[in-house]
Amino acid sequence: MIAMSALAPAQTSYPPGPYPPASHPPAAPASAVAPSNPGDLGTMLQRIEQETGGLNSDVGKLRVERWKIDSATKHQTSENIGSIQRNISAALPALITAVRTSPQSLAANFKLYRNLNALYDVVASVSESAGAFGRREEYDLMSPHAAALDEDRRNYGEYLQQMTATADDRLAAAERAQAAAVAAQQQAPPKKIIVDDNEPVAPPKKKKAAKKTTGTSSATGTSAPK
Repeated sequence: MIAMSALAPAQTSYPPGPYPPASHPPAAPASAVAPSNPGDLGTMLQRIEQETGGLNSDVGKLRVERWKIDSATKHQTSENIGSIQRNISAALPALITAVRTSPQSLAANFKLYRNLNALYDVVASVSESAGAFGRREEYDLMSPHAAALDEDRRNYGEYLQQMTATADDRLAAAERAQAAAVAAQQQAPPKKIIVDDNEPVAPPKKKKAAKKTTGTSSATGTSAPK
């Protein structure tokens, strides 16, 4: 989990550094970053990989130990920088791979979207801290990354919203089809069994009489009359 910075966001439109505000270029607005097509998942994933690859390199160039802040804030910012690098190197690639493997999975897409939001929160905090306490060059490194990540997460949010709406429509259509099938089954008339009373009834079969066997009388030894 990315550690959240304890620093409060700057309220000005430019970092309140020691240099004159007029000489410091403001952060690029999110609208200036070319948005990816929210409907093209492959393009969004490729853009996220490219952006975070550059971010991983640039965030390592910050020299927090030279910032004019207390030791506790330095430690917290250094922890945030380490969390950004670990997230980009380990957590983010696994989440992107899961989405590429199962692009229709709401769970996989939501996990990646949630991670992008958490990553953006920390990058934006480190970027504003660089503007407030670091050198101008350090802020110039970080502010474009914060703006680009903000655009990425917004595009991904729109894509996820469209994806969930489509899933809801499919679920509602399946429920309607199931309800219609049940209603049709309940309204179907019962099957009738027709008996034809005019059909001739076969006469009962007569039983065959048992044959009587005649037995022969045994000869008796009677004597002939004299």
